[in-house]
Amino acid sequence: MSDCDFPRPHWLTPLSDPRNEAILSAAFKVFEEKGLHGATMLDIATAAKVSKETLYARFDNKEGLFYALLAWGSHKASVDLEVLTEALEDDPVGALENYAGACLGKMMQAESIEAYRIVVSEARRMPDVARVFDEFTCQAATRLLDRVVDALHAKQLAYVADRSAFAEAFIGLLRGNLHHGVLLGIAPMPSEDEVAAYARRAMKMLLAAFASKEPPRAGFVD
Repeated sequence: MSDCDFPRPHWLTPLSDPRNEAILSAAFKVFEEKGLHGATMLDIATAAKVSKETLYARFDNKEGLFYALLAWGSHKASVDLEVLTEALEDDPVGALENYAGACLGKMMQAESIEAYRIVVSEARRMPDVARVFDEFTCQAATRLLDRVVDALHAKQLAYVADRSAFAEAFIGLLRGNLHHGVLLGIAPMPSEDEVAAYARRAMKMLLAAFASKEPPRAGFVD
């Protein structure tokens, strides 16, 4: 195992290969300091205390390494799905609120905030990085929300004619000013209780918007 100085964040699932885990932990710190564009594979190898040959044997390039880092950070979504499925049919509203809280909690992790900043800063120069980040975050949530919508329909708790609009509202309301403020560094990191309360309020607003058979109106209400 590498004696890399950058430990795995407590909330991340351990990888089966400790050397890959050490490399990814070190790579994140290098990306955080120098940005994805400014970092080099030599920088990462040095930080991870491995040779460049070892690094290239495991990852083709730094973009591939960053994709692996995003996949690692998103891995625990599968656990969230299992928890959601258990309560979905009996209490879809509660399941939605629990899932929203889990999603927002992951968004508000310090490492997730920093990854978001890195992706935004590199999006124009490296659009594939932005695409992959979106796939691991927003698109993953959209696929899961289809099952939530089915459960809400079954109990007549919501009327969702446009599922893409529901997914967009879910992400938009969930991120909101809380995520925005922390992202900009103008608001403190919230507590777990604050994250859960914010998620519940956002989901109440979401369900209120889709409580009628009439679709939500775009723009301002007269």
